Amino acid sequence: MSEPKIRFDKVLKAYGPLKVLEDLDFHVDASEVVTIIGPSGSGKTTVLRVLMTLEPIQGGVMYVDGEPLNMMMSDGQLVPASKAHVRRIRDKIGMVFQSFNLFPHMTALENCIEAPIHSKGMAKSKAIDESMDLLAMVGLADKRDHYPSQLSGGQQQRVAIARALAMRPEILLFDEPTSALDPEMVGEVLSVIRRLAESGDYTILLVTHQMGFARDVSDRVCFFDGGRMVEQGKPEALFGHPRNERLKQFLSKVLEAV
Repeated sequence: MSEPKIRFDKVLKAYGPLKVLEDLDFHVDASEVVTIIGPSGSGKTTVLRVLMTLEPIQGGVMYVDGEPLNMMMSDGQLVPASKAHVRRIRDKIGMVFQSFNLFPHMTALENCIEAPIHSKGMAKSKAIDESMDLLAMVGLADKRDHYPSQLSGGQQQRVAIARALAMRPEILLFDEPTSALDPEMVGEVLSVIRRLAESGDYTILLVTHQMGFARDVSDRVCFFDGGRMVEQGKPEALFGHPRNERLKQFLSKVLEAV
């Protein structure tokens, strides 16, 4: 068996006495599309944020390609990772946030080339060529010189996806990427994510409230509640024949609301 692309080993994330993730054991295989669902406060987004090292964890180890992310080996022992070690591993990961997080003073193209040039040392001409290909892929090549304020919410989110892809990640994290969008703009963003998922080029970890999309696009769906993974399985099994009572309650409410 090959190593999972992502693995959480007894990960603890707490804010004081509040345990947001508790002894989390969780993995995602290479090229797998895994969706996390669950009620607000269940720890879904926290999984992504700690994996992106936006927040520290208080216990356990996270692994990417079999290498510890928050720790590193020194003299045969795991010790807290250096910034350089974290940066090297994290370069494999790209994240798309629910609130776009584009630089407002930069055009769509400038948003995409900024990190490849300054973080990866890519030549500007190469960064422009690759970013234009990505903007074309998300249907926004003609918006290259538009600022975020000149774009719709759906267009801004597609630029954010292109920006994440510009760093050539192997892992893509999507944190409720359509929750800040008007309903008519949701489809254009989900269409891009669907193409990325179907390409098999990326390992994808998605947090969403779009249950129909989760069912269609995922290889596996995981239900979180109270900082723990309560049930997981193939979409047709988890949505069609849930075993856990809490999951049954959750699905009955969210599917009624659709």
